Amino acid sequence: MPTIPVTRLRDLTTVIRAVRESRQLSQDDLATSLAISPQYLQLMESGKPNLYTTRLFRILNKLGIKVSVTYELKRSAPSND
Repeated sequence: MPTIPVTRLRDLTTVIRAVRESRQLSQDDLATSLAISPQYLQLMESGKPNLYTTRLFRILNKLGIKVSVTYELKRSAPSND
């Protein structure tokens, strides 16, 4: 399982998108399951910061708090070729 340091929003959103895609979930399906709009998820996955995330990462960086994310991509089933 890869582990990456997260120092900005884009680091985190890249992982979210990769894991979502590896599980073959569309943005619409994930957004619906989270009760958020697909547009909000699209903005979030593109790394578009909002006031909350901007302040959160400023606080983490100022305090020297290190955040790492460990994730697992779902592998496709091997083909029977």
